[in-house]
Amino acid sequence: MQNIEKIAQSPVVAAQDGQAVTTTLDVARYFDKQHKHVLDAVQNLLPQLPEHHQPNFRQGVYTLPETGDQQHRMFTLTRDGFVLLAMGFTGKKALQFKVAYIDAFQAMEAEIQKARLRVPDLSQAMRQICPQPPSESNSVRSQRVVKYLRGLAAYWALLEDMPQETAEKAACVVGKIRSLDDFDFDRDNAHPMMDFLEQVIRLAGAKDNRPATEQQINAIKYLIEASAQPFYSRDANIYAELEGLYGITAEDILKATAGEARRIADHAYTLLREQYRQFLVISDLKRRAGTLTSKN
Repeated sequence: MQNIEKIAQSPVVAAQDGQAVTTTLDVARYFDKQHKHVLDAVQNLLPQLPEHHQPNFRQGVYTLPETGDQQHRMFTLTRDGFVLLAMGFTGKKALQFKVAYIDAFQAMEAEIQKARLRVPDLSQAMRQICPQPPSESNSVRSQRVVKYLRGLAAYWALLEDMPQETAEKAACVVGKIRSLDDFDFDRDNAHPMMDFLEQVIRLAGAKDNRPATEQQINAIKYLIEASAQPFYSRDANIYAELEGLYGITAEDILKATAGEARRIADHAYTLLREQYRQFLVISDLKRRAGTLTSKN
């Protein structure tokens, strides 16, 4: 009778920090397994997972009434963490249990999304914190884009030690315009020129084909580790950001030439500055939102 009652229970999925989660305790109860066996499965799984999957398993503790203050180990699992763990569960009922758990995660995630949409006056507060910029004429918008493109072209020319005019002409060929000053926001498309300049900047300055020194590799490592430290991005997977933004993998870093290492270090430094800038922006938004709340 006890096992039938366990099977009849619904999967337990809760909201934690705006995310749907379950625990190894609840998984053990629902799948009718001993908790220590579920813990063993997690411990066997963790060393095999890439670093960016590790946060899907958050270690914690719990207490049982019969043991008083004695603490016991458990894990909190995100949806991805549960899926990775449940892959190893087999048996006649395993598939149906997995499906029920996934349905429970989806239901909880839908509730979390509804709760976010129900936050009162959020749109109004955000409009006060970040007011809509005033509308601008076509000529002003065109000038803004030209300044952005000219800055990218200047950086590329500096890296390649070539005339600024040559870099701008190359971008204009891609954008099918005569010169940057002829750019018209309503008529021309700036994105191909931006993409071109970002790509050539990424490849520029990498002509030193000597092997990267240990100091250069360490500099990249220290910059990446530093980028993961600001409060709102602590322990972020900066390697994944480097790959996503610049196409630079960990293998690229290890095999880099001296010239490539300098360029990778430039990108890592840019990420570091961006993480700190985000920290300042979010801190300021929280401060201003708190001021608005206290006034209301």
